[in-house]
Amino acid sequence: MPFEESKKYGSPHHLLAQLAGNWRGTSKLCLEPDKLTDKAPIVGTIQLLLEGRFALFLYQSSIDGEPQHGMFTFGYNTTRDQYEASWVDSFHNNTAIMFCEGKEKENGFFVLGSYPDPGGDGPDWGWRTEVELTDEGLTITAYNISPEGSEAKAVEMKLTRIKK
Repeated sequence: MPFEESKKYGSPHHLLAQLAGNWRGTSKLCLEPDKLTDKAPIVGTIQLLLEGRFALFLYQSSIDGEPQHGMFTFGYNTTRDQYEASWVDSFHNNTAIMFCEGKEKENGFFVLGSYPDPGGDGPDWGWRTEVELTDEGLTITAYNISPEGSEAKAVEMKLTRIKK
């Protein structure tokens, strides 16, 4: 699909354009399945890059009162017909960049990536991120995927657009 086609109403780059703006809301963190570890305010900005080819989400929140920052870059690869993303933050990824690929879903998209075993000696863990835009706002939800394949919600950001 040519880039110009991908910018038309209802297409992937049109979705990215709809995400642009300033956002605020609540971030929830679960370090164990179904157990809320922390809940904190979050603010962020999504800006379009390179004529709308990519979107960059810069955000800040906190965990147990300690400031946390992150950057989620995402776009749609028209050649491979898939969403692609990179994720870095000051908490989950240490000094690594997580690369992700995925597909469209209703009202958004999802991407899958992986990260090294937290203990350092086992197989990689998976990480699925869902991005959903509705009339109520933007929800970004991430799930840990164990090496055995079980999933558990790890992060949920519920955001509303900041009106100027």
